[in-house]
Amino acid sequence: MATTLITEIQRAQTRLRFLSRTERGALIIRILRELKTHRQEALGNVPADRCVWIDRLIASVSSTISEIANMQDVEFNRVLTEFEKLMATLQDISHAEKLPKTIH
Repeated sequence: MATTLITEIQRAQTRLRFLSRTERGALIIRILRELKTHRQEALGNVPADRCVWIDRLIASVSSTISEIANMQDVEFNRVLTEFEKLMATLQDISHAEKLPKTIH
């Protein structure tokens, strides 16, 4: 699912100046849902004190969706770039955890 979201983010970046505030907000909500899903599925068994970073990010994004959607194009693009990097990293980590461990 993260791959699809990364593609959506990249597509949004190429047509950034044509995105309405509503479309921007919807994309941020989609990113937020993916973060929440990752938190539940990949980090559900991790002690809460080791997940403070993602819990804070989720809370911060949740409380600032409209402000993020109303950012100027350059600022919004920076936010999208950082979310794209984060999603790619989370996807890489999730895939690495699913790979079978081999003993050498």
